[in-house]
Amino acid sequence: MAYEVRRAVKDDAKALANIIVESWRSAYSKIIPEDEIIRFLDKDRRQKQFEKFIEDGEIVLIGIHDGVPCGLVFANKGNDEQLEDCGSIYSMYLLKEYWGKGLATQLMDSVIKILKDEGCKQVSLWVYEANVRARRFYEKCGFGFDGTKKYSHFSNKPVELRYKRQI
Repeated sequence: MAYEVRRAVKDDAKALANIIVESWRSAYSKIIPEDEIIRFLDKDRRQKQFEKFIEDGEIVLIGIHDGVPCGLVFANKGNDEQLEDCGSIYSMYLLKEYWGKGLATQLMDSVIKILKDEGCKQVSLWVYEANVRARRFYEKCGFGFDGTKKYSHFSNKPVELRYKRQI
């Protein structure tokens, strides 16, 4: 499949919010209680957040296939307070029908290039320990668990693992 990956603009915020909401339902249904997913995923709130991120110049990339927004990655330079010269990937989500079809790799390659161009020497992200599919993808992209864990704020306290890699 051929994808367009580009920086998101404010007009993309609604599509980005939809990608987040639908992806969470697909990816986290066995990790986070359903009622908490529903409360957490207010599309209007997510749309406003993305509008602000884009206005503030954050790194927000959108993946598009045949005119359909189908994936995103959101990152920032230097916000992992424990790591120097580090970029952070906060969100990478794709609509389920695009899993395993090359878009995630294209989004990852694009965001890594931007972070490297901005002077980052490494990049980190957090992934749920139970999200084996995502962990395998990140490991394929050169990330590894650095030994740092934290508990998520959801009621069942799913464990998050910090992954990082040099760039």
